[in-house]
Amino acid sequence: MSEARFSSFTILSAREVVGLYYHALYSGDLGTVRELMTEKSYFMTLETFGLRLSFRDAEFKEQLGKIEEDSASLVAVESRLSADLATRKPSRQIKIVSTSWNGDKRQTVDYREEDKMKKLYLSKEESGWKINYYAGRKVD
Repeated sequence: MSEARFSSFTILSAREVVGLYYHALYSGDLGTVRELMTEKSYFMTLETFGLRLSFRDAEFKEQLGKIEEDSASLVAVESRLSADLATRKPSRQIKIVSTSWNGDKRQTVDYREEDKMKKLYLSKEESGWKINYYAGRKVD
């Protein structure tokens, strides 16, 4: 990853991270998705989106189960999911509604996706705001 790209992610607001996340996800750009999420949240996202493929492909299912401990499986899963996501309908329409603080280094972004209200939780990390599914609880 280039230094310029890294720097541009560090200056993004929580709101901007959510918009970029959806654009990257539905474009099949898992490299960017990975940069915008904590590692645990990224793995959870791969597992969620890989579930449909795992029902149809036993080898993929086995690789999906090993993504946290086997880098070859992670690369294979990312490659397959990236291609699958890129063939889905274009990036969904996302409209940020509000943001709120859940502590000094946590935010909740409320947004509308295809007329459904949703939330994403983010935590402030050294490299900028990251989507973090575990950051939803309020802390002091």
